[in-house]
Amino acid sequence: MNNFADFLMDNFEDTQEIEREVTLGGKKKLMKFKPISADLGDKLRKKNRKTKFVKGQRIIETDQDKYISDLIIETTTYPDLKNSELQSSWGVMGSEELLTAMKSKMKDGEFSEWSSIVSEVNGYDKSVNELIEEAKN
Repeated sequence: MNNFADFLMDNFEDTQEIEREVTLGGKKKLMKFKPISADLGDKLRKKNRKTKFVKGQRIIETDQDKYISDLIIETTTYPDLKNSELQSSWGVMGSEELLTAMKSKMKDGEFSEWSSIVSEVNGYDKSVNELIEEAKN
């Protein structure tokens, strides 16, 4: 049954912070995450998009690595990667530089786990096949 009231602003839930235990630098750490809005997601994608012209055709490319880094920075609420004290302890300035420094001290699989959690928190936890099945039904 269709109910117009389902789409009123009061019926949209605020996003909640989620706690997860993540292994980083060889040790388990309790981290907190909060999903970003679709609007911020659009801004991050646009920020990491480049347009080039090949034989008169416009080609738009997205730097996925930079987008994932921005998504991690915006979604991870604890530790706050924008915190100047945390950045200073790593000898860097800026959240992107902090994330790069932290990556240098962790295993590739640890970073992959972190980015997977961030993707899941933001609703990207379904595979393409699951989405196709949902669309069929």
